[in-house]
Amino acid sequence: AAVLHADKCQIYTDVEGVYTADPRKVQGARKLKEITYDEMLELASLGAQVLHNRSVEMAKRYGVIIEVLSSYVRKPGTKVKEVVKKVEEMKISGIAKDNNVARIVVIGVPDEPGMAFRVFNTMARAKINVDIILQSYGRENTNDISFTVPLADAEAAEAVLDEVRESIG
Repeated sequence: AAVLHADKCQIYTDVEGVYTADPRKVQGARKLKEITYDEMLELASLGAQVLHNRSVEMAKRYGVIIEVLSSYVRKPGTKVKEVVKKVEEMKISGIAKDNNVARIVVIGVPDEPGMAFRVFNTMARAKINVDIILQSYGRENTNDISFTVPLADAEAAEAVLDEVRESIG
């Protein structure tokens, strides 16, 4: 669409648009009239299989609106664009699930500079891709660090944590 200088790219698929969650798995999932490029990129990267994230990146770069429509029924779909008009302010645009990641939680890390670096530097040296990171303040001047890794790397990540266990408390 960008090469043709089109304003819009219509994608016909087996679903009627982008939903707040997978309607096959979540009862009450609602079809969105509009969603921003950034929100769609987040959903696509986390496992929503409506659009490939590369197509959304290209549409965003060239300002092309993507319209997701059903091949089977003639109903309005979902428009993916830069800015959306929201009648009500939604705190959550959608939910995606990825069964190929493992969540790892390290509890009781001393609240001192460099502790998280030790964990993630060791993961990087082991070539383990760390994705979503959350650090929260724990008890008695400690932090809890939670992060995700590919499920295939979960055992290797556990072994890496064993290497740094003594140095991080």
